[in-house]
Amino acid sequence: MTTLAVKGFSLGLNFLEGIFGIFNRIGRAVTISRQIEANRFIAEKIIHEYPEHTVASLAAELNRKTVEGWK
Repeated sequence: MTTLAVKGFSLGLNFLEGIFGIFNRIGRAVTISRQIEANRFIAEKIIHEYPEHTVASLAAELNRKTVEGWK
């Protein structure tokens, strides 16, 4: 009987860990998307400091560094 209870508890715990994992990944995706949006805004403001870049290329570089930071 104890073995069945422990197995049931384990399955329930795995289910909850899966649900929390999904919410964690959603939260991370929202955070990264907000940072990418902010990178575009920042690129427009600081483009005068980087004459060799366009706004799109500067935003792309900032986004690349953002994604590397989350790996």
